[in-house]
Amino acid sequence: MQERDPNNMMRETSQIVNDLDTAINQKLDLPAVEFDEILVCGMGGSAIGGDIVADCLYPVSEVPIKVIRFPDLPNWAGERSLVIVSSYSGNTRETLTVYRQAVAAGCKVIAVTSGGELMDLCAKDDVPVVTVKTGLQPRNAVGYTVGYMFNIIKTIGGPGIMQDIRQSIPELRKYVNSLKGRQSEAQKIAEHIHDSVPVIYSTSYLYSVAGRWRAQFNENAKLIAFDGHIPDTNHSDIVGLTSGNGVVIKPVLLVEDGLSRFMKDIVALTTATLRNRGLSPYTIRVSGKSTFERIFRATLLGDFISLHLAFFDFKDPSDVGQITRLKKLLSTRLSRSGKKRR
Repeated sequence: MQERDPNNMMRETSQIVNDLDTAINQKLDLPAVEFDEILVCGMGGSAIGGDIVADCLYPVSEVPIKVIRFPDLPNWAGERSLVIVSSYSGNTRETLTVYRQAVAAGCKVIAVTSGGELMDLCAKDDVPVVTVKTGLQPRNAVGYTVGYMFNIIKTIGGPGIMQDIRQSIPELRKYVNSLKGRQSEAQKIAEHIHDSVPVIYSTSYLYSVAGRWRAQFNENAKLIAFDGHIPDTNHSDIVGLTSGNGVVIKPVLLVEDGLSRFMKDIVALTTATLRNRGLSPYTIRVSGKSTFERIFRATLLGDFISLHLAFFDFKDPSDVGQITRLKKLLSTRLSRSGKKRR
């Protein structure tokens, strides 16, 4: 295993639930504030926490929660907007740009980071910072980022599901242990997906999970993948999906327990349609006592599937050299542009 996992991504991934537990139980020194909407700003692995939080709070939040993955803040954001700026490294150019815009617009800004330029800017601007443990791959910091975002929102007076999270943690720890070994659920699904282009579709509250799976397959397994959502996919993707285009496509359906009869019928018809197109959809039933537990179980499952996929092809799941090189190019280009403007 060591030659396939030189930086011990399996160990880091196995710690995500413990990281979540640490983050939700840390006492944060943040004042209560009033706001009309929540914006989570970040890129890549630093933004996925916002997706998960938004999906989990969708049934209970009285304010909209939006994840911003652009280097531009929406024009409507202002003094009544809570902006959580998430950058694990603290040096992501796009996120730093949005941070500056949020401060200039008078938004209520809180940063989640391990350091870098974002930490320095927050100190200068007197913006609150929640500090994340250093030394992780940004995508493996999801336990911390999710936990801290829930903690931030609850601490300042927003909606919270802390009881659901705490009750889920013992079961999630057991689930992690079941996913690591050979012949685990994660490895069996990886065997089905291997040597194909996976297309991950999710229902209702698992939208963030489908995106997480796609990103983890891309980064950990170096495998191109796509994601979509039921029922929206039935109005677009279903036309393009076929087994006769020379590409081995494997649809994977993430279906949560407790769906309405209407949604169950849609899933059944979607599955039948995919089969009629010559495909073999793989349906994964996602269980759990709460929306949070279902979302996080499905997230962990995808993380471990991506590791097994990497190991099948003797690929180092920690290697993201292409991303690192692109970020350096972007940083250099923006630095030059800034000097020219000055």
